[in-house]
Amino acid sequence: MHFPEGVKVPTGFSANVKKLVSMKDLSITHCKAHDCHVMLTVFLPIAIRAIKPEFLKMAITRMCYFFSKISQKTIGKEELSDLHEFVVETQNQLEMCLPPAFFDIMPHLMIHMVHQIQALGPCYLHEMWSYERFMSVLSRYVHNRAYPEGSMIEGYSTEEVVECCQEYLKVQKGIGKPDSRHKGRLAGKGTSGRKVFIDHDYKEVSRAHYSVLQSTQLMQPYIDEHLAIIMAERNGRSDDWVMKQHKQ
Repeated sequence: MHFPEGVKVPTGFSANVKKLVSMKDLSITHCKAHDCHVMLTVFLPIAIRAIKPEFLKMAITRMCYFFSKISQKTIGKEELSDLHEFVVETQNQLEMCLPPAFFDIMPHLMIHMVHQIQALGPCYLHEMWSYERFMSVLSRYVHNRAYPEGSMIEGYSTEEVVECCQEYLKVQKGIGKPDSRHKGRLAGKGTSGRKVFIDHDYKEVSRAHYSVLQSTQLMQPYIDEHLAIIMAERNGRSDDWVMKQHKQ
């Protein structure tokens, strides 16, 4: 499957898919729970567009739609009964296309996920992604393998104390939070080196900004009001002075 190997995703959307795909043995490995969710709901329906037969593609697409539907933040109670019938029918279609050895306890759990939503609420309230990420943070605190729990408590307590002290410092930078790859670009820092914005560029931007405001119909009452204020303070000055003050 060549599709996931070259895909690019936004920052924080999922893990780097290129590192999960092995083109040597055509497999996807080392996926976290959230990476599997993204693969199932986003990438898989696109990657199977060219497979045959059409009935198998339809059954897999229905399964992906089901997981995407139950992952929404809001889901109506009246939809759950229809959604349960939908996933049962999808399960039957998959059984018609795939061998019996494929259907162990994991694919069977799809049948019970709607009942789980009825008992516990939407899936995002009891998913394991946040706990997995927090356990990844705690595992970095372990420096003494003989006492892992003590290392976690010590590291987490130290981080809380330092973050509390940062509230009273002028320079505040969170611990354990990586800087965004887009941070600093507005200040002239980019991926290809530092870019310096000279005054000439700023004047060009100011002129463009002024032209946009002048041509916007919504701004016309404010423009007339501002011109009237400047004309009242004119005191015999020239028209060039009036327009200069108006542009500023």
